[in-house]
Amino acid sequence: MSASLGYLTIGLVRGFSSPGVPSMQELSPHLVPDDDAVSWVSAIPPLGAFLGSLVAGPMLQYIGRKRTLMMSSPMFILGWAAIALAQSYPVLLCARIFTGFCVGIVLPSAQVYVSECAHAEIRGILGSLPALFMAGGILVSYLLGAWLPWNLLAWASAIFPTLLFFVMIPLPESPAWLLSKDRTKDADEALKWLHHQPRSVTSTLRLEMQRPSIFTVDPEFITAESLPPSEKTPDEDPYSLKELLRRPVLVPFVLSFTLLIFQQVSGIDSIIFYTVTIFKASGSSLNEHLATIIVGLVQLLANFFSLFLIDRSGRRPLLLASGALMCLSMMAMGTHFYLQVHSPEISKLLGLLPIVSMIVFMIGFSVGYCSIPFLLMGELIPVKQRSLLSSVAGSLNLGTMFVVIKTYPLIEDWVGAYGAFWLYAALCLASCFFVLFLVPETKGKSLDEIEEYFEEKNRLRKVKNAIVSKEAELADTNIDSADKQHYASTTNTALDG
Repeated sequence: MSASLGYLTIGLVRGFSSPGVPSMQELSPHLVPDDDAVSWVSAIPPLGAFLGSLVAGPMLQYIGRKRTLMMSSPMFILGWAAIALAQSYPVLLCARIFTGFCVGIVLPSAQVYVSECAHAEIRGILGSLPALFMAGGILVSYLLGAWLPWNLLAWASAIFPTLLFFVMIPLPESPAWLLSKDRTKDADEALKWLHHQPRSVTSTLRLEMQRPSIFTVDPEFITAESLPPSEKTPDEDPYSLKELLRRPVLVPFVLSFTLLIFQQVSGIDSIIFYTVTIFKASGSSLNEHLATIIVGLVQLLANFFSLFLIDRSGRRPLLLASGALMCLSMMAMGTHFYLQVHSPEISKLLGLLPIVSMIVFMIGFSVGYCSIPFLLMGELIPVKQRSLLSSVAGSLNLGTMFVVIKTYPLIEDWVGAYGAFWLYAALCLASCFFVLFLVPETKGKSLDEIEEYFEEKNRLRKVKNAIVSKEAELADTNIDSADKQHYASTTNTALDG
């Protein structure tokens, strides 16, 4: 839980612009002189996070998980101080980029540290805590922003990375990282601290504790049968173009990446970054700051309850329910803005529709698209290519986040607020069809079984292609019917096998 505080600091960055930017427009208009400046100040952190994620990999490898996480704390404090003291738009923009850069460092380091240090029995819940803490950070930012001006909100946000630094001091380094550096004695001490029971340095460590990432086994116990399908042919470079373009690698990557794209184009970050602005523009009868706090609280509670649903309901049903709820809520929100323009009287009668729509949207997002795309990314991508392709997918996800946040004001200008929300609704509906027809269920399946599923589909595809090719060849040659029947029987047997 201490390491998951890193995600609370990420939530503060994501939630800051919603109350902070309107406060700047009111108290310090020279910092955000026009709508373009507003969109850049709101959208720029994900671009910084994209750059930070590229730096985080080498830091995690060479200085360790714990130190990387701790180093982010003074950097975060510096970024928040720069925002609080900013007196010009360029300085403010650079400070926002820098806090985004810190997000890119914390994002993988906190997740990896939690995964490598958690007991296997509670890893599922602990692995979902980051989403809960991130929602908590967004809510804290909304709460503080309702009463504090933007500069004091920035100073208050600097308190939490300071807290993260001090709570990390007594914690051990990741045993998996220590083992990867041949520091066996230190790794054993770390395990004793984490598990509260002695272990000898020669004892067989748990499967999940031994890999530099999440899954590694002792070479002494490796057999051909125990390897995942993607590791049974070690002669081929796993990062060669030939391997990366194999269907059992490419298809899971495309599925994972597309789910991450749908996560962003649902409009979630446009909602989070512009919540106060959206409620102010909607003319809702509810105070915009109170409405924002309610939305943040609902997101936090929904994330908490979703912890207990993922392994019970399966991935596909939750993604389908998530997409459907988000689609309905965005349709309702768009309808309110449409009525506001074309039938103001009816719009006033539906004054609570925006807050109800937002609540339904946050519930829908939290039960599915909040965490399941990241979970499926770790499950679908083959183990040998997982570190590279997960990093690529995560970076592209951050890039997409930047594009969605930056384009929301532009879309609003082009087609109106109702057009923007209806566009998000259409994309949420498209995500339902994508999940329904293309995404496999992984509930209750081991990583080996998931890899074997894609390998088997690829093998069957090759067999069918060979059969079609052979049938075409037979059709062009003079072969008697008995030989054709014999061939058909043989190929059917091969397919059944």
